[in-house]
Amino acid sequence: MQRSSYGAFLVAAALLLGTSVYADKGKASNKSPSALEASMGQIRWGWSPKHVYRHLKKNIEESYQGPISKTTDAIEEDRLRHKMAEEIRQIRDSYFEFDGTASAYDSGYLKGEFTQQNGESLLQVRTKNTHDFFFFINDRLWKRYRAFDASVFEGATFTQFGNALQQRYGKAKKKSGVLVPGNEPTQWYQWKERRVLARAVDNNEFYGFYCLVLEDPKTVARLDKLRKNKPAEVEADKSVVDLVAKKNDNDQNADIADRISGQIRRHDTPKVNEKK
Repeated sequence: MQRSSYGAFLVAAALLLGTSVYADKGKASNKSPSALEASMGQIRWGWSPKHVYRHLKKNIEESYQGPISKTTDAIEEDRLRHKMAEEIRQIRDSYFEFDGTASAYDSGYLKGEFTQQNGESLLQVRTKNTHDFFFFINDRLWKRYRAFDASVFEGATFTQFGNALQQRYGKAKKKSGVLVPGNEPTQWYQWKERRVLARAVDNNEFYGFYCLVLEDPKTVARLDKLRKNKPAEVEADKSVVDLVAKKNDNDQNADIADRISGQIRRHDTPKVNEKK
């Protein structure tokens, strides 16, 4: 990659990470959060699905306050309010409980990030350049899986992606092999801190993106006890290939969105009750 292109990549990475890649490396301390912890924003480990949902809802509402207050067109205001409500609805309806119901999660790139019938669940939110999955166990947040749209880093290798993350988060260990049993070999960077574990994974070859996974060390240390039911293979109700091929004619970027999200199907039983 030419120097100018790599510079553009670093700028894009800085925007996605929410701060400059040239900032302090954020070494963990007892008083201040590390850069990795700070990347979670105000969200904290242990939050319930309801708490995370309300936080995401508030962020969306605040992002629309400016455009809505500035417009003098009633039709445009109605359009913005409808769009805001739709984004909030998508988050609410994304809530999924891993109760043994077969889904594309079982064979997609999130395979290995959860187990069935152990009180685990997730919420997801899609932004312009990322797709976040918030994982819960016994209604307590313990993991955030962030998939970055690889088109943002067009031309950047995984090594360059990893270098950009290390400029922000500090030195990481680069590893390769089978990260999740049964999956294809891959490569990843790994950080270990007292209050957060992190890994950046190369999922570009099979799914078209790079990702950054943050986990709560205290929960990870207790997973064997929390996951009383041993993982079992669950046949997905649709293959990933079929799901990726499905195209939404209303979205000109549907091929990208489908590749990242896997057009994951959900069952209708679980709901996040925002009124409680």
